[in-house]
Amino acid sequence: MSRWPYFVAIAVLLTGCSSAVDGKAFRAGSAPGASDAKYPQYKPPADGSGFSDQVLDQPLALPVKQSEEGCDWMESVKPDLQPLGLVSTKSSLSGCQFVFPNNKGAQVHAYHPYGWITQDSPVMEPVEIAGIKGRTYAFDPEPATFCSVNMDVRAYASIAVDAYDVTSDEAGTRAEHCELAKKVAEVLLKKFVPLAGGQPAPSTVQEPSAEALKNMDVCEVVKFTHANYAGVNAGREGAQKGEGPLGPTCTHEVPYAKAIGMYTNGTGGLEAVPPKAGAEVRNGQFGTLKARFEQTEETCALSVQLGNGQVVQVDFIGKKKEAMPRTCVSAQLILSVSMLALITGEH
Repeated sequence: MSRWPYFVAIAVLLTGCSSAVDGKAFRAGSAPGASDAKYPQYKPPADGSGFSDQVLDQPLALPVKQSEEGCDWMESVKPDLQPLGLVSTKSSLSGCQFVFPNNKGAQVHAYHPYGWITQDSPVMEPVEIAGIKGRTYAFDPEPATFCSVNMDVRAYASIAVDAYDVTSDEAGTRAEHCELAKKVAEVLLKKFVPLAGGQPAPSTVQEPSAEALKNMDVCEVVKFTHANYAGVNAGREGAQKGEGPLGPTCTHEVPYAKAIGMYTNGTGGLEAVPPKAGAEVRNGQFGTLKARFEQTEETCALSVQLGNGQVVQVDFIGKKKEAMPRTCVSAQLILSVSMLALITGEH
């Protein structure tokens, strides 16, 4: 097997703007904006190729480490996969792999946000599995037979399942691989995703450690590669360090938009971080952490309080018209990637 569709072929990833009001989640599928009349609102495309419009108020379902340790949940799901004829399992850096009869394979990824797919794709369709929204997609045209599903579980990381023939990229049919990917995804959702009635795998780390920001370069906390996910492709050399009243800052800027990352030196939580003047403020959750959105017509700042009381913030400032409906979308995506890096320690 030589092609890995999810990671090789996605050109740019973006995700949905969401928060909660006073700690209560918006209804499933809603994209909370400050005001439908006052601010430009993002509308996701029907095929599922665009941003998510789900609230990110859920815990991670599976460990986000790309290692054997990140696949330690596989043993617990074997009984649930037996009805599909599970033959064997294998953990690898590329994902957690399952083999089924007739040389059918499925690989699970659980360490990237649900994002916007910009690449031309022969298959891109909405899907709902176990009550969870997502998409079925394939990047390679026939005769390749890969098929993947990507489920928006309203957490920093989505769940994606690639299905294929283990002997050849062109063996079997796409239809049967799509069906296998959906069936495996359904098992995983029901087993590990609270929204589908499951419980996160016990080894899943939900939050950065208390020492996660100790001696950290701010431009490694909110890295240029994180900003890339939201279309701010300034590169490593474009990262500009600064010092704000509450802590260090890192600015990534291109003609499309500007993203400013910051973390506080103090441990006073969100109460010690004054909201942006003139912004509409929405309080809620980001994963399992306390969070706050501050939105204006052209900007959106997302601040998240870590367990030790420090705050990490991404302020996304639109410069082009097309960036304006995506300000909270983009701030949330960048901070999702940053949070995953803080949890894993991979910067």
